[in-house]
Amino acid sequence: MSIKLTKNIKTFVDISLDFTPNPLTGDLTTIKNDRAINNAVKNLVLITPNEVPFRRDIGSMVSGLVFELCDEASATIINDEIRRTIEYNEPRVNIISLVTNARPDTNDFRVILTYNIIGADETFVVEQILTPTR
Repeated sequence: MSIKLTKNIKTFVDISLDFTPNPLTGDLTTIKNDRAINNAVKNLVLITPNEVPFRRDIGSMVSGLVFELCDEASATIINDEIRRTIEYNEPRVNIISLVTNARPDTNDFRVILTYNIIGADETFVVEQILTPTR
């Protein structure tokens, strides 16, 4: 008698934020697994608190911090805010490393986030350039 063990792999599905309908079904387009989580992490960092109705605790202060002086002290504050936001709001992600560098010559911050999805073996790297846009 042989026993076959299987590993349950959890699938994460979100709605694409461009709200384009699927050309075949007319339903909203969905994104899955690593793309869904990657978009969720980016959205958490880029939205501000009070932007999500009835959930004042979701979001980060990063969009306001990019208007501060572009130096390593500001980069450290942005780094801490991104880490706090992800750890508090995204339980599907385990942060491996988070590096934020100030780039005063272009007046922006370069963020490199390395994470893995809890329960998955693959590591993901996301690079984002944060610039003041107002």
